[in-house]
Amino acid sequence: MQNATGGPRTDRRRDLAGWLLTPLVTLVLGPAVAAAVGMLMVLGEAFGEVPEVCAKSLADNRCEEITLEVVGQHVAVFGVLWLGLWLLPWWRGLRGVRIGIAVLACLVLVAAPLRMD
Repeated sequence: MQNATGGPRTDRRRDLAGWLLTPLVTLVLGPAVAAAVGMLMVLGEAFGEVPEVCAKSLADNRCEEITLEVVGQHVAVFGVLWLGLWLLPWWRGLRGVRIGIAVLACLVLVAAPLRMD
């Protein structure tokens, strides 16, 4: 379908359920999957080892600050993407974009424990 200017037309029918459920499911599943990945990584390694990201700051004993900085960066990007889900209009034609942003937001959270290793 095209509009009067010749460009593609977006389906503007309402998708209120998708508009509401996508951010809510992202808010529940994203942190849950990231926590599960983090726990699996902790259980897979020997306890007491220093994470790779803390190796450079071991002499200064700054591992906690570096860990909070890395996690904080990922949570901030997740928050921006999650708020972006609410800013998208509730048109049915934007369902794919909405789902893509939700998956990207979840991947950003899952990348935090992967980055720590």
